[in-house]
Amino acid sequence: MVNQALRIRIRPISVILSLLLIVSATYSHAQATATLSADVVSEFESVTLTVTDRSRNESDPDFSSLESDFEITQVSTSSSIQIEGGRVDSTRKWQLELMPKRTGAINIPPLVVGNSRTNSLRLRVNPISDRERDYISRTAFFETIVTPEEQYPQAAIYVTRRMLYTSQARIPSMPQEKKLDIVNATVLPIGNRETLREVRNGIEYYVMQWRYVIFAEKSGSMRIPGENARVAIYGNQFRPQIRPIVAPEKTITILPIPDSYPTDEPWFPASRVELAQSFEPSGTYTLNLGDALTRSIELRARDSYQSALLPLELGSIEDVRVYPEQATLDSILDNGRVWGTQSRSFNLVPIEPGRVTLPEFQLTWWDTDARDVKVATLPSATFIVPDPRSNGVSSDVAQILDPSLETQPNLLQTGIDEVSSWIYFLVVVAIVGWLTVFTLLYLNRERLLQRFRAKSFITQVDYGAIRHALSHSDRSTLRHAILHTVAQHLDVDLVSSRRLFLDSDNGHQLLTQLDQLAYNESTIEFDYDMKTIQQVIDSIVKNYASNSEAFGLQSVLN
Repeated sequence: MVNQALRIRIRPISVILSLLLIVSATYSHAQATATLSADVVSEFESVTLTVTDRSRNESDPDFSSLESDFEITQVSTSSSIQIEGGRVDSTRKWQLELMPKRTGAINIPPLVVGNSRTNSLRLRVNPISDRERDYISRTAFFETIVTPEEQYPQAAIYVTRRMLYTSQARIPSMPQEKKLDIVNATVLPIGNRETLREVRNGIEYYVMQWRYVIFAEKSGSMRIPGENARVAIYGNQFRPQIRPIVAPEKTITILPIPDSYPTDEPWFPASRVELAQSFEPSGTYTLNLGDALTRSIELRARDSYQSALLPLELGSIEDVRVYPEQATLDSILDNGRVWGTQSRSFNLVPIEPGRVTLPEFQLTWWDTDARDVKVATLPSATFIVPDPRSNGVSSDVAQILDPSLETQPNLLQTGIDEVSSWIYFLVVVAIVGWLTVFTLLYLNRERLLQRFRAKSFITQVDYGAIRHALSHSDRSTLRHAILHTVAQHLDVDLVSSRRLFLDSDNGHQLLTQLDQLAYNESTIEFDYDMKTIQQVIDSIVKNYASNSEAFGLQSVLN
């Protein structure tokens, strides 16, 4: 009986002890811990912080408390699961490479990992000598050039990230294309990595640089992130050392939309805006009912890009049906500046006779250089649609020929018979003269054509810039060189050059590939070599020459 009672007393105690051991073991395993690869480092040396968590918590640690004293240059994670004696032990690890921002004693506070907190740590950073620090800073360094340092939303900001180093430095392999991720902004790379040389303070440097154009999406502060690289430093009686070089981040100001900008107009910033228009058929002031007049408008905006351009729209026009065509958008580089371009055509069909006035076209924009509101304007145009039921000369036509008649509407009517006789006489003279000129030109057409060819298209295309860009695998520069080569050879502007490529099937395919490689970070292979590019350009030039010869002869005949 005694033994049984003793067993009864012991059993609850053993159960309680077992539960306490399990809870204690679980709590000990739930603790997150932090360790350093070294407690003492020298200035410019990095240290590895390892955070270990065994609590099966899915959340990541909060490392924001480290940013005031360290640059976090790299973060890696790993996880493992062990099953022992039926118990599952899950472990997650984070390894951070930290670059101290200052010397002296640095306290690393406890880090929050889910419901746990790590232990605190202490790191000692010993300064190097002034002589060694100066030598390292002169041997290899980063610099970031930002222009301008204040800008408006959707206007271009040019960023150049440069690495400069001397022959005493050994740098790691650097990529041809380097991404620059910026929150709330569109970033477009300008070409690939550029390599050049530069002399500063009597020291020759090798330079690698990457260029970008950035378009902020909203006002406020915009952070351009920094970067770092490990460089081997030699010479100056110091032993070779692996030292990190750091490009500090930069913060620039994105200005708000000015109060002086009209609230009823869409926001459109640029440093320069160019508008142009043309009509087809050109040189006419009369339209027949049902015939189409094409009004083409072209917009070029410096320090803007295609996605930020305002759509070209024509409002309703009295007695005219408007049929807009699809707009053509592009972003091009010209003398190191980005231009957004847009062209659009509108087919205008009159539906009633009389005077038709196409209103002037206006585009409100913000001049980022002058910091002022500007309005770009295209002039209005007036055309006459004759009444097919009338056999006489329209008074509207007469007013265009002689505006003074507008105040004398009866003058043309009183002298209509006299005017008609003169018109018949002039028509006969014109027909005789036309036949004479046509006969002479027909007999000499071969001589005219040969002289036209010799004058305009006998020279060969200069492919030097294209070969240079292709040899350096610079797709953005190659695209610019191709458009410039055709524009210079045919004496046209870049927009017209681009239109010639888009009108050609092979040219359209070539530009599409280059656009994807230059602006869309595409991973497609560029399957054009010098021979195929030359064939595309030769075909475009030949087609342009044929069309120009026909147009030149027709102009002479007319």
